[in-house]
Formats: sequence, C-alpha cells, structure tokens
Amino acid sequence: MTTRPLHFLSAESHLEGSRVVILGVPLERTVTFRGGPARAPSAIRYASWSLESFSAISRRDLSRLGLCDLGDLNTERFLGEILAELEAEVFQLLDAGKRLVVLGGEHTITLGCVRGAKRAWRKLQLLVLDAHSDLRDEYLGERVSHATVSRRAGEVVDRILIVGARSFFGPDLSQPLFASVDEIRGMLSREIPLWLSLDLDVLDPSLCPGVTNPEPGGLSYFDLIEVFKALCDFDVVGMDLVELAPPFDPSGISAITAAKLVIEAVLTLWG
Repeated sequence: MTTRPLHFLSAESHLEGSRVVILGVPLERTVTFRGGPARAPSAIRYASWSLESFSAISRRDLSRLGLCDLGDLNTERFLGEILAELEAEVFQLLDAGKRLVVLGGEHTITLGCVRGAKRAWRKLQLLVLDAHSDLRDEYLGERVSHATVSRRAGEVVDRILIVGARSFFGPDLSQPLFASVDEIRGMLSREIPLWLSLDLDVLDPSLCPGVTNPEPGGLSYFDLIEVFKALCDFDVVGMDLVELAPPFDPSGISAITAAKLVIEAVLTLWG
C-alpha cells in the first residue's frame, strides 16, 4: 500500500500512460551516524519544484516524458517485509515495461531493488556510485544494512561495479577508487540490463553536505552527468538515489542537487 505526498516535478501521468515511474522508500532503519533519510523522498519532491523541467544538457523536457509518481511505500514494518514489498513493486513495474526511479531512504533499499529487477530481467548488472564500498559481510551484528548492501546486492546480480569509493574496510581495496567514463564503459556489459545505485555521498561534501556519511573528496556534479551520458549505450532499467539527510543541510542545496540529478538522469537515460 502506498500514500501520495507531494509529487515530483512534472509527474502528472497515470501509471498506465507513463514511461518512467518514481517510487519513494523513506527507510531509516540501520543508519549508524547521521539520521534523516526517512525525510529524503519528500524533501527531493519539494526541491524539484524549484527547478525547470527542461534540461539544457540533454535538450529535453521532463513534462513531455510521461512521468508518474506512485508516492511512498509504508516503511513502518519489519525491514524484511519492507524489502520484500519493494522487490515485488520493482518486479511488477519493470515487468510492465516501465523504467523506475526509487528515492531513498537509506542505501539498504538497493537490495530490494536489485532483487526485483533480477526477477524481471533474469540477468542484471549493478553500477554503484558511492563513497563507501559497503562490502562488509555484517555490521553491528546485522547482515543486511547500509554498510553491507553492496555485498548482499553482489550476491544477487551477475556483475557489480563500485565507482567513487574512498572509504574501505579490509580487502575492499580491490575496488577502484575512481574509474573514468571510458573505464566504466569497458567494465560493464552492453548485453546485460543494468541497475544504477547513486549514493549522494559519492559527491564531494562541499557540493552536497546533507548526507548521512559524508566523506572528503569525491566526484563533481558534472562527473555524474558524464556517467549518465556514458550509460546511454546500456540498457539501464532503473535507478535508486539514496542517503540524503535533509536535517544536516538547512540550506536545502543537497535536496535540490538530488532532484536535479534525478531530472538529468531520467532525461539522459530515458528521454
């Protein structure tokens, strides 16, 4: 069951007539440093209305796309129940031919997303843009959390690539600190559907300070735009955007950055 808060900019289409669907998952269950991601989907929607629907980068307009906002999943339940419903929702939407943007929430939601996408497409690769490798087998006694999500997701998908990581645990250093756009193209397969997971802490915190676990250094806004452009050659079936913490950015620029990245990703990948 979903509720419908303020919808994302230009998301005026009904589900049946939409090409791209937005779904919020305000999950905040395993956060261990700074809280606030439960407020993120609504903050991103609100921020989107400060922006134009036209992209000067892609030369396309969001209002002409066919965008639907389904509202938020109910997250007042056990974590396993939330991830199971998210898996089912992602499967149904992708199986219906939609492309999907999931607004977190903490990064743990990626596990539900890739489980649903793998069911829909049989084969799946995952590109994770994240300051942290999130490859621990368990964290604080939990095998499913924001700090283990890439390991758990990697057990589901056929291939995983983590880009932008600059915080590692133990043997995680085998992951690239940063891969160029050409390297990303070379490491991914054009034959396998792709899910994109964007943790906002992959950005330099001077550009996007309102995240749960900021890490010095990082990508620029236009680095991410170049990644979106590079993925045009691939079958990107969906994406999630996670770890915004609105209470830690009173200026609101982090939520605006998140909303703008959604607009540019949607128009670049599916416009």
